[in-house]
Amino acid sequence: MAQVGSKRAVAIRALVLGLIALPTLIAIAAPTPATYTIQVIETWVTAPNGNQVYTRIAQPVPALYPGQRFPGLIAIPGGTGAGAPLADNPRYRDLADDGFVVVAFNPEGRGSAAPGNLKSEGTENCNGFLHQDDLKAVIEYVAVQPNVKAANIGVETASFGIAIGAGALGRYPSLPVAYLVDQEGPHDNRVITFYDVGRETAVCGHLSTVTDPSPENAAFWAEREAVRYIGAYPGRYLRMQAEIDHAQGLGYFRHAIEMVNAATKPEYGGSGSASWTRMNGSDLGNAINAVYPVADPNQYPTWVSDRLADHPGLNITYDREMAAFIGVPVGGTAQPADGSDSSARNYIALAALAAAALLALSAGAWYARRRWLR
Repeated sequence: MAQVGSKRAVAIRALVLGLIALPTLIAIAAPTPATYTIQVIETWVTAPNGNQVYTRIAQPVPALYPGQRFPGLIAIPGGTGAGAPLADNPRYRDLADDGFVVVAFNPEGRGSAAPGNLKSEGTENCNGFLHQDDLKAVIEYVAVQPNVKAANIGVETASFGIAIGAGALGRYPSLPVAYLVDQEGPHDNRVITFYDVGRETAVCGHLSTVTDPSPENAAFWAEREAVRYIGAYPGRYLRMQAEIDHAQGLGYFRHAIEMVNAATKPEYGGSGSASWTRMNGSDLGNAINAVYPVADPNQYPTWVSDRLADHPGLNITYDREMAAFIGVPVGGTAQPADGSDSSARNYIALAALAAAALLALSAGAWYARRRWLR
């Protein structure tokens, strides 16, 4: 009788274990939401000099998705305008809907004081070191948020915004930024002032160093020439460039080529330290880690057709593409990815856990039937 009781105890235990596994299986199999419910919040980030930088964040509502972490994207606009209003851009909102934490900020001295565009403390710095330090502070703030994957933070810049982006990431290469997407950024003072295309214009009161070679002018531009800093950035760098540059016009590519060449590692013919570079996205098929001679159009990469403006949302497409590269830790102190961002790995793990739960359930039922019928 003791042996029969023992067998029954084993059978009951197996059945209970199988039943316990059933809700686990149901929970694991729950699909990821097609879109997330999002919110836009505002906060103030303290810059290294103590000034308060107005920042807005579009993100899945943390209270609705406890414990979940999402890729982060910090967007920087072109020119010398305020960045915080980008949080209202429908495409960035869509990105947040899909599970990104999208961050936009007003560099020091910028903002209109209107709701959603409050003015940051400090004075205008024309994308120089102070504004680059503002980005540094925002990156560090984002990286420690509980709903952000610190190994999957990207920076996206438009036009002259590259002075802030490349300047910060090159001067502070240990920042946890996995990738930089650069939309046709002017990389030196000749391009910024339109000197090369014959219509030189003063920017922030400064002409090119060709026109004004004074030490003061050279020092001003030294802070704002992205090509000086991109070579020290260790993460992934994607340059977006169309046939008709948004500012320089048709067929101007020196800035694009020199930026990619400066970012790419010496073993591939460049002079930089980026872990990965490419001109435009995978849709155009340009080689990874390729460099190009400025003087030989026959060796140029494939450009985006017409203008970037003719491809609305292409930057978001490329942001998504870059965020998908999470297998290898890049960007200085970024934490190694654990594979949880990979859809393929998620599905494999899901299938394995589901199979284990189902096996436990089946085993419990089989043992119960076998033991009770004996």
